[in-house]
Amino acid sequence: MNEVIRRAIPGGEDTLLLTVREAYMRLRISKWKLYDLLRSEQLEMVKIGRRTLIPLKSIEAYILTGWKASLV
Repeated sequence: MNEVIRRAIPGGEDTLLLTVREAYMRLRISKWKLYDLLRSEQLEMVKIGRRTLIPLKSIEAYILTGWKASLV
């Protein structure tokens, strides 16, 4: 896991799933933009009861995909 991400997340490597709030705060985007990414399946989500959780790996993959696309 990226060192910057590990330091930014409470619990570090133990945190595999982020709440919606944690995810949009980490990405520095609005809650509505996060929901758009989830609807368009650019980010994965896990539903546990009524809770929507976002896997940290999905956020990392999204960041790397965007970063690589910006280099082209």
